[in-house]
Amino acid sequence: MSDFYVQLMKRLDDFPIGALQSEHLLEILRMIFDDEEAELAIDLPSGREELSAIVERTGRDEKELRTILERMADKGLVFVRDKGEKRYYNLLPLVPGIFEMQFMKGEVNPRKRKIAELFDKYYYEGWGEQSFTSKTALARVMMVEEEIPRSEEVLPYEKVSEYINDSTYMALTTCFCRHEAELLGKSCGAPKDVCMAIGPGAEFLVERGFARKASKEEMIDALDRAEKAGLVHVTDNIQDKITFICNCCGCCCGFLGTMTRLNISGAIASSRYLAVVDSDLCNGCETCLDFCQMKAISVDDDLAVVDANRCLGCGQCVFNCPSLAMAVLAREDWKEPAGTLVELGIAVLKERGKL
Repeated sequence: MSDFYVQLMKRLDDFPIGALQSEHLLEILRMIFDDEEAELAIDLPSGREELSAIVERTGRDEKELRTILERMADKGLVFVRDKGEKRYYNLLPLVPGIFEMQFMKGEVNPRKRKIAELFDKYYYEGWGEQSFTSKTALARVMMVEEEIPRSEEVLPYEKVSEYINDSTYMALTTCFCRHEAELLGKSCGAPKDVCMAIGPGAEFLVERGFARKASKEEMIDALDRAEKAGLVHVTDNIQDKITFICNCCGCCCGFLGTMTRLNISGAIASSRYLAVVDSDLCNGCETCLDFCQMKAISVDDDLAVVDANRCLGCGQCVFNCPSLAMAVLAREDWKEPAGTLVELGIAVLKERGKL
């Protein structure tokens, strides 16, 4: 049976982000998949496939197959979506998918602590570097909306509120990164109930108990609380139909952590803006240091200095500067997000030689 887990590890590497082949990953898979699930997962598609098609392709009994698939969906291993009278399934990637859902329910027990320890070791042994450093970033930063310069033409996909107002189904869940850190005894203590899901993915999370359905008012309230806590808005690096809005810290977040913990740039795309300092107004109070998750600001001779290579343009320094000395300017070398999630996935697969 152990061969199934080796095959499953290789199968998960087929996804755009991939999966570093590792003994730590094997141990994780053995903890979260049983033998029956691991064997089936090897044969599951990355894209949606209707139940009867899976039955025909695998030769399995339909009732038995459905039972296993539903169990896997409850465990955050398989995605399920109904369309009309048919039910579709697909294997979830390690990220975004399986990893996040192991911590979304906020469970605290010895088993979850062990899984957190294994993922932490896996991240530092090379998974973080391999998974989040493709040429095309998988996620991007969205600036604190009220700090976007009024002189700029604001693009629809730059405004968090636009996505919330245009969405018909949204959910709030536990920040999986900060909960994992909490299980490891090293959480920063920032709010955990501000992680957002949008669209079909949100419906699935609510149906399976990984999240709770939220109104537009609740989503806006969560955004406000995240901004007041100094967190950074992060979403899919696409323009249309985003699936999540995470509110991230530099200490616990996997994406931001590639820069703050692994000292690797490129894992996340910046907003269109770069923080700048008005030397006439800056008094060196260092408030901006407390709110910069990326540690992109230093103070020299009572003047704040921005490291353009680390600044992601989140706007937190502008939002919190008591002397109004911080502002943002549009970047000259900014690259637009991909149009859709499919376009983003294709770009990453090509860059990694998988397509």
